[in-house]
Amino acid sequence: MINGKEKQVILTVDDDPNNLAVVMDCLTECNYTILVAEDGESAIARADYAKPDLILLDVMMPGIDGFETCRRLKAQRSTREIPVIFMTALAETGHKVKGLEAGGVDYITKPFHREELLARIAVHLQLRELTSRLSEANETLEKKVYERTLDLAIANSELEQEIADRQAAQEQLQEKAAALEEKIAELQQTQLALGKSERKFRAVFNQTFELMGLLAPEGSLLEANHTALAFCGADEAEVIGKPFWETPLWSYSEEQRAKVRNAVAEAAAGEIMRFEAEYRDAAGKISFIDFSLKPLMNDDGQLLMLIAEGRDITSNKKLENELRQAQKMEAIGTLAAGIAYDFNNILTSIVGNTEMALDQMPVDDPARRNIERVRQSGFRATDLVKQILTFSRQAEQERKPVLLAETIKEVFNLLRSTLPSTIDIRTTSEIDPLDSMVLADSTQLHQVMMNLCTNAAHAMRAEGGVLAIGLDETMVDASLASRYPDLKPGPHLVLTVSDTGQGMDSSTVARIFDPYFTTKKPGEGTGLGLSVTLGIVQGHGGAISVYSEPGHGARFKIYLPKAKEKTEQVVVETATSLPTGDERILFVDDEQLLADMAKEMLQPLGYQVAAGTNSIETLECFKAQPLAYDLVITDMTMPGLTGRELARELLAVRPDIPIIMCSGFTEFVNAEEAREAGIREFIMKPYTTGSLAKTVRRALDGDS
Repeated sequence: MINGKEKQVILTVDDDPNNLAVVMDCLTECNYTILVAEDGESAIARADYAKPDLILLDVMMPGIDGFETCRRLKAQRSTREIPVIFMTALAETGHKVKGLEAGGVDYITKPFHREELLARIAVHLQLRELTSRLSEANETLEKKVYERTLDLAIANSELEQEIADRQAAQEQLQEKAAALEEKIAELQQTQLALGKSERKFRAVFNQTFELMGLLAPEGSLLEANHTALAFCGADEAEVIGKPFWETPLWSYSEEQRAKVRNAVAEAAAGEIMRFEAEYRDAAGKISFIDFSLKPLMNDDGQLLMLIAEGRDITSNKKLENELRQAQKMEAIGTLAAGIAYDFNNILTSIVGNTEMALDQMPVDDPARRNIERVRQSGFRATDLVKQILTFSRQAEQERKPVLLAETIKEVFNLLRSTLPSTIDIRTTSEIDPLDSMVLADSTQLHQVMMNLCTNAAHAMRAEGGVLAIGLDETMVDASLASRYPDLKPGPHLVLTVSDTGQGMDSSTVARIFDPYFTTKKPGEGTGLGLSVTLGIVQGHGGAISVYSEPGHGARFKIYLPKAKEKTEQVVVETATSLPTGDERILFVDDEQLLADMAKEMLQPLGYQVAAGTNSIETLECFKAQPLAYDLVITDMTMPGLTGRELARELLAVRPDIPIIMCSGFTEFVNAEEAREAGIREFIMKPYTTGSLAKTVRRALDGDS
């Protein structure tokens, strides 16, 4: 049934009544609703009104021929999605090509075999139904993404409240600091007469953890405490007497110097100034300071001096960012877990049915290529779900042999579909792809490459350019290894990412790996991407080098230790190599499509399969004849009894019955606990005929 119709409707178009009668006889037996048209014009009118599920179209007819009729049908919005199968006596290859170019999905020559006609009609009707279901699934997914986005907005609101609470705490600290300032003022007023007060003041001034300084009304530095001097690595002789904005604390940035100069002028006029400032030490480390300038007046209201205070808030900013990232990842993880199960059920049906359709079609069938594309798209969607789950869970990183050439290929395909056409993406490799193995975490490698490539694309967003990804091999010697802390001599793979964008000057290149440093506008980046990238590469025992000049793009080289073994080419199994058997299997899944599909997969391999969709009825069936089955395959998540509960009941009836558990989401399955409960094998959705056949054989033979 398609689009809610009880019976599928087929429109047959032929000017020969005898031909119509033959086709109608065939179709009536299969319970199709049949509509008839004798020429192209009437066929178009009937298709527009009745919206049939499929059209059988003759070529040679009075008026417009079948090719033109098909072109007009495909030009109309209301009929363009209806599959058209040509049925004609014209058997030349040119006519077949012309029919497919006009929009037909198949071409059957007369006289035809009844079984071939019905089989092709069934395949194309099923393809249309699967396409419709995939569209509905996409709509459902978009709705869930929207709902999860609303959840994320709520989470962000809670985060804003947390930040507000922290700011309130900071204000309380400032109130305490104000009390300290009053004490300092009292000490200043009496310092000529009281030596004790001077010593007390010095103790408080120099032992505080905050950066503190005293400025003359015109802005020259009178005093700086030990914390401030140690923070900027300066001696008293270097800074005392200098204008505050010319001290080493602000020397690295003209923008910061101007900001401080203006703040000093405002404070001297009686304003309390507070702002956030950045400081970069000699090693290039960036720190963030919560800075304030307060005027100190005497009893007559005359300005005595300015009090400068600074508090290092780098760790606070880092914690706030980590909190935001953690909550964002938690929301992503919740979203991913929510869709993985349902989406994998849909993919199981798509992959399994297209696989069976391919097995039933002749090798030279014109529609075979289209079905193969659907199958490959299903596999790509499966990999995408796995990557989303791996990324969102933030599980312990698992390092294993990874072919870097395959990772480059995957990233290339993703970039090609997401970046604008103004950016030309090119890949080159100087080594055998099977000799590109590194011991790494695959998800982290993806993250490294995507960070570098998206940064390169951002540098070329205005005028476009070339994004080049290269792979080569080199022998790192002791000289090169000495330049990087984590690099060791030996064979390494070299991944190069370069662009023809705007480039960077030497000062920017020196800072790009600093946390929070970014050349992007506010809201376009966090400044964490390259810092994280460097951490990942160094964590894998590698290194990154970068070369760039303004106007000449940038080139990043990533060195990764090469794994010793070389990966051998994977041999693809054919249907004839799949294990077979004659055992009796009981299969249960609450999705009717999946239950039917599993039965159709296993029966051609020789198994006797009984399939059901109700776990409670399945249990009753098994209790009635516990020796009638050699194996039970059950879905994990079902209404009534879950897969784990059903397995427990089955084993209570017959402890030796082998059980295979299916699931669309790995988090639902604890392998150790399930095996202790008697479940012999697992298979994750979506599965293929090959993976299902092997799992069944292992469970039956006791090889798990």
